[in-house]
Amino acid sequence: MSAPPRQPATSSSTSAATGRISSVPSNSANAARATTSAVTGRPAGPAAIAVAREFAGAFVLYETGGDRAEVRKAFAATATPDLSRALLRRPPRLPANIKVPKAKVVNVVAGPSQGGIYSVSVSLLRIGVTSELRLDMERLKNDGWRVTNVLG
Repeated sequence: MSAPPRQPATSSSTSAATGRISSVPSNSANAARATTSAVTGRPAGPAAIAVAREFAGAFVLYETGGDRAEVRKAFAATATPDLSRALLRRPPRLPANIKVPKAKVVNVVAGPSQGGIYSVSVSLLRIGVTSELRLDMERLKNDGWRVTNVLG
């Protein structure tokens, strides 16, 4: 007696090698999770990017203990008063007898907004190594774009 022919196994999962990648989600649990975590707000425009670039330029000077007057002026023009005060009250602690290399702002990219908060990613280059500075921004009445939070 011979065994019956094997039927291919059916599964609800799809192999990454043979699966279809689409911008339209399927009716799976993964698609439901993806749609609930998707952020649909518009990204910040050129004016916000310019403010973020100016802030980031001052921030890389700030984190190396650079020109305090220049940093103070740039923070006043680009950050909320609360953030500016918080940063200037607790400057970074620099290692003794070591020159901390200044980073260079390489790229500024706007991310999606969520509830009036716009995220911006700043790529920094320091001694051949890139890092990221995340900025949250808001458009304040009669005050233009301001950085409200810094991560990184």
